[in-house]
Amino acid sequence: MDKVKVAFVGCGNICNFHLSHLVQFDDVAYVGFMDIRPERAAEKAAQVGGAPVFADTIALLDQAKPDALYICVPPDQHGFIEFEAIKRGIPFLVEKPMALSMDLAHRIRDAATQANLITAVGFQDRYLDIIARTKDFLADRQVGLVDGAWLGGIPGVYWWPTYATSGGQIVEQNIHLFDMLRYLFGEPAKVYCSAAKGLVARPGYDLHDYSAAVVTFKNQVIATLFTGCYLNRNVPNKNGLHIRCVDADIRYILRQSVEFDLGSSVQLYKREFDQGVTEDRTFIDAIKTGDPSLIKSPYADACRSLALTLACNESLATGREITLD
Repeated sequence: MDKVKVAFVGCGNICNFHLSHLVQFDDVAYVGFMDIRPERAAEKAAQVGGAPVFADTIALLDQAKPDALYICVPPDQHGFIEFEAIKRGIPFLVEKPMALSMDLAHRIRDAATQANLITAVGFQDRYLDIIARTKDFLADRQVGLVDGAWLGGIPGVYWWPTYATSGGQIVEQNIHLFDMLRYLFGEPAKVYCSAAKGLVARPGYDLHDYSAAVVTFKNQVIATLFTGCYLNRNVPNKNGLHIRCVDADIRYILRQSVEFDLGSSVQLYKREFDQGVTEDRTFIDAIKTGDPSLIKSPYADACRSLALTLACNESLATGREITLD
């Protein structure tokens, strides 16, 4: 195909993120936008020079007939959209977290697999050039301990501050770093998570303010990830991962740089390419070529990262260490 026909369900901030990349490509055509707030869909349609705006998902899928669907809705709004896309054989990229229960995620996974659909989940960090360097650097090294953090404040969207609509900060936000642990170290065996409240006071808020999760991987790497939304300031140069190898230290600053410290020398690499552009370019190329192997985070794999973060929530609720498949 010369142009990939793209449609969006959900036209909020994360739609802006993807759209800012897609408009850089000359092989994308925009065939539809849909949002519960029609004015936002109309705004995005105007932004791309004009495109149809739809009042509901079914109308968009049946009338626009997209080659690719971007699903950019709040975490508690998944299910119906994915199943309708799967029924029609429409490949989709869905933003994380893709569900708030593993039962729903697994049903979507199984339906998409049976339909042989190309799928992608928005784990953008997998597409970072500095993460590719990190994977190469780790290839022949032994790792013992890893620690990392995603600390900040509360995003300004209505659904974020409650477990029922966001799943909590681990599931909605720090899932990126939990996914990165899997990407670098393989599958986890068990996780224990502890958390506390008391620093954030706002109506309707029921999340934990901060937590620490200890993940033991099947290869015996042990990682501790801190998560917090109680800060009243940004810490952009503090979040990321610190990986302690037998013969080196790796310091990954979230979406900015990676440093390989060998003791006698230090190699510093800054991000050269926008990982979001690479992620969206890869998704479009996978659809044009029909090659799902291009996708670094297909839905079935992303389910395992979701399972890890939901296991953290289960550990918080039960006080137990949770064993993972």
